[in-house]
Amino acid sequence: MAVNGSELEKVGYQVVDGFLTDEQCRLLLEKISDFRDHHTLPEIHRPMKGRSLRYHVIQGEQIREHLPSIWDLYNGEVNQLVDRSLGFPLGPLGNTRAGVNVNLMRPNQSSYRWHYDRACVTSIIYLNEVEGGETEFYPNYRILLRKGKNSSIQRALDRFIQIKPILSSFGSMVRVSPKVGRLVMMRADRCWHSVRSVRGERERINIILSYDFPGTEFPSEEGLDSYLYTQEEQRSADPNYS
Repeated sequence: MAVNGSELEKVGYQVVDGFLTDEQCRLLLEKISDFRDHHTLPEIHRPMKGRSLRYHVIQGEQIREHLPSIWDLYNGEVNQLVDRSLGFPLGPLGNTRAGVNVNLMRPNQSSYRWHYDRACVTSIIYLNEVEGGETEFYPNYRILLRKGKNSSIQRALDRFIQIKPILSSFGSMVRVSPKVGRLVMMRADRCWHSVRSVRGERERINIILSYDFPGTEFPSEEGLDSYLYTQEEQRSADPNYS
């Protein structure tokens, strides 16, 4: 599998088809199905204007305990591929719960709102093909300031470049469709991204794997975890900016 060093850093994303074989995906889907037979998955629903956040999730602590093959991918092959594509090393998040997830999006009701991620790099492995459910993103569409991702100046700048006329003039959108075994790596703290609604009759199942520099701390971590992994009522529409 040929991956050019620093490609991910320069372009902001990279798509690798055939990262997993059809058989590997089938086996992972079976393991996920077995987990669901014995556990109730929370439905996360955060209504918003435009695209809301609505999906079911298996979070990283559960994956580490019950889905070791996904945990091994997170700590091994995917991490190595990210490092080769970036040209410098990252590692799994210290926050296991957020580091690796399985997201399940049901047809005709699920989507994933526009956002930046907390981590430097997010990788997505699609385990099945569905109608709709495309990942859309604007590569490297963020000006990161030295004062940090949560500063008031950063928040104001982010809101400004997300204004539709500005976005359409200076951004270039990429759309990636779910395909069995396809891997997408993106500089997710710099890529403004979202997931379109799933159509048809099949749910969209994919693995999310996040990486950053060792020891990185995220000021909004507790609120963001509650927002993404629980059904608790939230005070902020965007805990990244709470």
